[in-house]
Amino acid sequence: MAVSGGPAARGRFAHAARATCLGGWLQGRIGRRGGPMLEAFDMETSTLKAALLPERENLIETLIGEILEVAPFYSAFPRSAQLAMAARLIDLYLDALDEVKPEALRTYGIEVYTRRQEQGASLLEVLHGISIGRRAMSRIALLRVPMAELAGEILTRVEQASDELVRVAVAVYEKRRDTERRAFEALEQRYQDLYQRTPALMHSLDHEGRLTTVSDRWLEFLGYTRDEVLGRRSIEFVTEETRKRALAEHFPRLRREGRVDGADAQFVKKTGEVVDARLSSVAVRDERGEIQQILAVFEDVTAEVQAIRALRESEERWRGLTELAPLPLAVHKGGVFLWVNEALSRLLGLPRDEIVGMNVLRIVHPDDHALLIDRLRKSKDGRIALPPIEERYLHADGSVIYADVAARPILFEGEEATQIAVVDVTARKHAEHVQRQNEAQARLIEAQEETLRALSTPLIPIGAGILVTPLIGRITGDRAAGILETIAAGVVAQGARVAIVDVTGVPEADVSVAEALVRVAQAIRLLGAEVVITGIQPSIARTLVDLGADLGSLATRATLRDGITYALRHSSRRRL
Repeated sequence: MAVSGGPAARGRFAHAARATCLGGWLQGRIGRRGGPMLEAFDMETSTLKAALLPERENLIETLIGEILEVAPFYSAFPRSAQLAMAARLIDLYLDALDEVKPEALRTYGIEVYTRRQEQGASLLEVLHGISIGRRAMSRIALLRVPMAELAGEILTRVEQASDELVRVAVAVYEKRRDTERRAFEALEQRYQDLYQRTPALMHSLDHEGRLTTVSDRWLEFLGYTRDEVLGRRSIEFVTEETRKRALAEHFPRLRREGRVDGADAQFVKKTGEVVDARLSSVAVRDERGEIQQILAVFEDVTAEVQAIRALRESEERWRGLTELAPLPLAVHKGGVFLWVNEALSRLLGLPRDEIVGMNVLRIVHPDDHALLIDRLRKSKDGRIALPPIEERYLHADGSVIYADVAARPILFEGEEATQIAVVDVTARKHAEHVQRQNEAQARLIEAQEETLRALSTPLIPIGAGILVTPLIGRITGDRAAGILETIAAGVVAQGARVAIVDVTGVPEADVSVAEALVRVAQAIRLLGAEVVITGIQPSIARTLVDLGADLGSLATRATLRDGITYALRHSSRRRL
């Protein structure tokens, strides 16, 4: 049963309905029982309550029985509570038969119906209780009171009490409803204020996906006014790609699962600028399970996406450069290779997939293991770049590779690792070894030449005033100077008058040899001695002739013996 309009209108409607029903029922009862019964019964109205008081228990049971059929609220109470509530209402009606006291009725109504409302009773259930009590009283009055005038008086007073209780009940519920409505409106206003003024980028959609509410931050971020967006579909403010994905994936998932978290999306500002966002949505359903509202919030991740894109591009550039770099490079964590480039694979003679996952110690010479372990510890403890050191690697064929290895800490795929750069110095090491060998050999040759110079320019005195100097080996410019110095010193020291220079052991002669011989002869002459050259080979003589060397002023003999004989004779003549 629904009562529309204000409290006064509902009171008049209820009173008219009850009067009509009771009037018809009363006429029927009077018509059946006839006038003589009414004439034989004379009762003062002050005794009306006393006349119906014997029916109190019956009225209470009638009220409980009928109200439990139409008002489920009361069935939740125990029997004792049901009896107490029914008795109080019946007693209120009985008291009204003597005198209708509106104030008492209002006090009762405010107290009881406020409690019923708090207990969860609906207004209709409360009105059922009032109506059932009124009908029970009316039926008993018509049965027990034979006079129509007195019965009518009873009905009138019951009606007055009932109408007052209805008015109070309606007023109590209307007041509570007004209070709740105002509270709800205030709560809704606070919710709207919080929703709209939140710093989050929030919006709400109806079941058709149209915007019903947006936050101020949402409008500010996208550059719209509220009138420009409310009522429009949310997919009008995203890119075409996001729109397709929303229709194909996000909305079906939202209907199926009730929420979508962290979906990638791109919104389009009023200026046309595209921004990257991460969108989360949740569906609010009604009692039938149908989507009534969709609440959504998104965050601007443009900077994050750009950073990720830049990092990805940087990684791609890094990988491109390192993959193509001729310098062997690798990344390891705790001594286990995570990545190597093709140059290192070629250096070691091993496939890349075989190196990845391998311990570094397997490619390092056993004599360098302690050095490498210490270096790994320092790299892990200090997380600093380490200066290059020389290590020896093992090639797949067993040969040794000398390398200068530099290391520095990096982040590789989100984990701390170490990058190494390897410079193959095997050729340099071999060159240095060869150079050291050459230097040693040169020092040996120099020492040998020094010894040869000392041994190849001996001064042999034979007889008085005669020196013999046999020359052996190739005569260079430096050696010629040494020969000249040695012979000159010997002539002066021994007072020689003849110096024999034997060149039998000289393998070849050129302009420098001829010039050296001429300088030796001239120097010895300046010292007052004569020079005799012996042992000139045919090949040397031919070379000297071909070179045009002037040896005419020098004494020459074929052999050392002939030279000595010449010197002895010449020396004796000089003495005479």
